[in-house]
Amino acid sequence: MKFLREPLLHFLLIGAAIYLLYGIFAEPAPETDGKTIVVTAGEIEWMRASWEKRWQRPPTTEELDGLIQQYVRETVLYREALTMGLNQHDPVIRRRLAQKLEFLARDLVALTPPTEEDLREYFATHKERYQEPTRYTFTQVFVDPDKRGDSTLDDADAIKTQLMALGDRIGEAGALGDGLMLQNYYPGKDLLEVRKSLGSGFAEALAELAPGRWHGPVLSGYGVHLVYVSEVDQPPPPVFAEHRERVIEDWKSDRSEELNEKFYANLRDGYEVVIEAADSGDKIAGLQDPDQ
Repeated sequence: MKFLREPLLHFLLIGAAIYLLYGIFAEPAPETDGKTIVVTAGEIEWMRASWEKRWQRPPTTEELDGLIQQYVRETVLYREALTMGLNQHDPVIRRRLAQKLEFLARDLVALTPPTEEDLREYFATHKERYQEPTRYTFTQVFVDPDKRGDSTLDDADAIKTQLMALGDRIGEAGALGDGLMLQNYYPGKDLLEVRKSLGSGFAEALAELAPGRWHGPVLSGYGVHLVYVSEVDQPPPPVFAEHRERVIEDWKSDRSEELNEKFYANLRDGYEVVIEAADSGDKIAGLQDPDQ
């Protein structure tokens, strides 16, 4: 049954199991006053295991004692900071604690790995992510409106006629245009690369140009261009087997985000949110109750 694989259900079941196991096996917390620090055997074992995982060997007696003393130091400073109220109205602490809870929710995805069916369905739904971009090989000749003024378009038509007369001698085309701090020849560029160099308007126009002849005028933020597309390389559709590892990572990322949003929504439902009006009476963007 599909609902049994829902991450939110898994979260609730695992959370319940954690609380149950904690109630059965956890050692009762010692009754202490605010000036007593108890370093439990479980905490020491956690320090030992963390050290061994990082350094691939157990800590020496001196190293373990150093870990314990560091823990005590942090605990002393932590408690004193709480006593002084340093945790109040601190956006860094608020953000850090919120992130830790989000990370706990996201970690659940590692406990519910995707099936082969999940991966193939995800790949089919998001196939465009794995499609290699179309690449264009083209030559551009720049006609500078700052230099030519009102005659820019007429000059562009005249230069275009000369370019067409060159035939296959595309390499000589640049000499007929005006100087521009960009190259004339662009081999195998996708539209994102073209957009970065010549702007989004030029890239959109380039995608519509047929190869094998001169086009123009094509406009960009720089001015006017005459463009010859030599080749358009359209890669084949993506194959699942070639992208499987990436699909797994993308599936985990998306499911983590989905779970996190569901987790927050369930927590949010348990709160009544009251947002007071600012003293000025103005509404503050982003502070409206999302339920309204």
